[in-house]
Amino acid sequence: MPDRAPEVDDATFVSAFVSRWVAGSLDVTPLTEADRREVEASLAALHEGLGHRWHGNVVWARSPQELRRSLTGAPALMRRPYLASRTERLPRLTRVGKGLSQGTIVLGYSFLATMITFLPAYYAGSLINSLSGRLLGPGGVVIVVAIASVLAGLFSALVLSRAALNSARQVFAPIGEDLDQRLRPLLTQGRTGLLDIGDLVRRAVAGLWDERLLEGAWTEGTPVRGFHRDGVLHDRGAVGAAHQAAQLEQLEQLEQGRRDDSDTDPQIQAALAGLVGVRRALVWVPYTWLTVVLEPPVQIHTEKAGDGVRLHRDDGPALVWADGQVEFCLHGVRIPAALAAREPTVRELHTERNSEVRRVLIEREGWEHYVTRAGLQLVGSSPDPGNPGRELRLYRTPPGVFDSDRLLLMTNGSPDRTGTLRHYAELVPGTLDDPVEAAAWQYGVPAEVYRELARRT
Repeated sequence: MPDRAPEVDDATFVSAFVSRWVAGSLDVTPLTEADRREVEASLAALHEGLGHRWHGNVVWARSPQELRRSLTGAPALMRRPYLASRTERLPRLTRVGKGLSQGTIVLGYSFLATMITFLPAYYAGSLINSLSGRLLGPGGVVIVVAIASVLAGLFSALVLSRAALNSARQVFAPIGEDLDQRLRPLLTQGRTGLLDIGDLVRRAVAGLWDERLLEGAWTEGTPVRGFHRDGVLHDRGAVGAAHQAAQLEQLEQLEQGRRDDSDTDPQIQAALAGLVGVRRALVWVPYTWLTVVLEPPVQIHTEKAGDGVRLHRDDGPALVWADGQVEFCLHGVRIPAALAAREPTVRELHTERNSEVRRVLIEREGWEHYVTRAGLQLVGSSPDPGNPGRELRLYRTPPGVFDSDRLLLMTNGSPDRTGTLRHYAELVPGTLDDPVEAAAWQYGVPAEVYRELARRT
């Protein structure tokens, strides 16, 4: 029996793994055809390992815009491969026949229901004659029979049509929710020390992607679950590839590739390995008969933000996609392309509905510059007790623009990395007219305490 490798320190392993994973998340190496085939093979292993038939139909999207168009047109995209399988002639003929006969079946059963209803309707007409004491003429009997038969036929058509539609929905249904539920119990297995890796990865890369990648998904009332390589498109309890990749990697380190002590079913192992292998894709959205895959961008520009990274670029697009689509971001906030290359007018800033977009655009030009351009009314100014030599200025904001009608302009307590002392602003309650009281409120201390500060940071 080979000697066992020494135990790997969990903290060291987790730190190194998260660093490598984040680096992989920022990888913008264009996918080759071999890469795409590898992703498709991983998707096949994942589906089959989880008990879903792999359809072999993949639509590749080069940008979020293409992804949304593909998701919107998912039923149409699935219809052709569903009716024209490349390799299975008999199933293909069966599906074509089923599709062509669907309407005929509905009409046929409706006709049968009408005929079956004829005799009861005839006797119903006779009963009406007896109870009313009046004899209906032939025309009256025909009317009663016709009304009853048509109602029965319409009811039958409605029931059968709903059954046909439900059958079609099963063919074109999104299955991400089901795959997610099947993956959860598999990913809860393994070493306890690794259970937090998924959360660590999500926190580190949460500033890169958001739910808008799945806007326009075809739902028909069914939730569309997309799988992101970092798991950030999921709720906090949903699964991601990071945890399983860490388990596989640490198992290899601990056992040097020997898995004799593992009782995991080979099919499940293949599925979990597929979850890791599909990571070269950015997002994949599974349907019963189709999977839509989004390729990573070809350029990505970021900045450090706490323990993670976020999208940011001052002098151009932060994201460039393979089809030429671009996205502009300032400190993790996506901004309109029309405002990315120029200074917005005061009117544009004041009519911007997204407060985060408005904030980063003002911060880009500088709060002092904005205050001057906008002509804000000065409520009061005072030397800053916590920042000797600097001044606090309290302004009245324009009606309806900010969440408060008081804006406190302050100066950083220490220079930034370029050596510049920058101004920044904070909204404070409209009941405050004293700049020192406003600064004390912003720091969460009584005004008397703030007045006695030697220096804040």
